[in-house]
Amino acid sequence: KSSTKMKFLILIFASISVTRAVIFNCTFDMRTPSPLPSTYTCYTWTLSNINESELLTAVNGNHMSGKSNADVGYLYINSVRSLTFFPKGITNFFSNLVAIQINNCNISTLRGFELDPFNNLRWFWFSYQPQLERIPGSLFANTPLVQRVHFHRNNIKHVGKNLLSSLSQLTYAH
Repeated sequence: KSSTKMKFLILIFASISVTRAVIFNCTFDMRTPSPLPSTYTCYTWTLSNINESELLTAVNGNHMSGKSNADVGYLYINSVRSLTFFPKGITNFFSNLVAIQINNCNISTLRGFELDPFNNLRWFWFSYQPQLERIPGSLFANTPLVQRVHFHRNNIKHVGKNLLSSLSQLTYAH
């Protein structure tokens, strides 16, 4: 009887740890985030087990022939209304991102350090976030290669000082 209870408790704890994760369900294809060239893309409109306190723990989907997560240069998250935070741990799976697009979610906060791991980022599109009111001035402090930023259709009320000052290659901001 004690053994059965122990197995039940282990199952509960295992179940809790599995559901406390973020999993990207990707469609992998080639897309062109203008003005960048065609880029291998993880496009997702469904995320599983969304929990802000956890890192991205898995990426599901079928890669194109000869491609892997290391080839993904463009992450496009679209219309995941249950996403209320910027996902953590993305570079554990996609270490070579040059473009990030997050549209039509419910992210309310961007913190100044969230883009720090994306050293090669050239293109950042963060639009249709009805809850977003503030953009920290330090958001691009460690991504000097960014050429284009998009923040349209948000409810922005405050932009931190010097938001774009570190972007010497910036050609477009909306």
